[in-house]
Amino acid sequence: MKKYILLFIFAASFQTKADTYYLGADYMLSDIEISSESAKPTATFLRAGASNNNMAFEAQYLISSDDDNIYNLEFELEKSAALFFVMQSDVVNGFGLDISLGYAKNEMIVNSASEKLPTNYNYDGFAWGVAVHQQIPYIKNTQVRLAYQSLFKGDDVEISGVTLGLTYHF
Repeated sequence: MKKYILLFIFAASFQTKADTYYLGADYMLSDIEISSESAKPTATFLRAGASNNNMAFEAQYLISSDDDNIYNLEFELEKSAALFFVMQSDVVNGFGLDISLGYAKNEMIVNSASEKLPTNYNYDGFAWGVAVHQQIPYIKNTQVRLAYQSLFKGDDVEISGVTLGLTYHF
């Protein structure tokens, strides 16, 4: 509980110094790799952040859109919540680069018609991402964003994906 209070105090103090806030929505084609087999469920990311001097704190929440199968097992990345520290490059000719480092909590649901097995699996840990964004001409403060994110990498499980979305800066 203490760490959440400290995180809240830090985030609240960061907002008083932020020079821009942003919201974004991304479509994610995820890749859940388990023992060299891959499932590719889709999901939607909602992002919110506060930026100051090319550094930002960003919160992300994933909402599952679809599932995928491996060997008659249905995999769905049910939800994911993450907090990132984002290092942002200067925007040059409308383009910019972001590198994100953070922590993600992921919940995956596995269903099988033939066997009885546990259905909910939690994968929590280090997460990172790289994003390229371009300003949209004629739509002020709006960017198109293409990113790769790794939400978890463990011994036999890796959760990652490619996202495409829009970001609006206030």
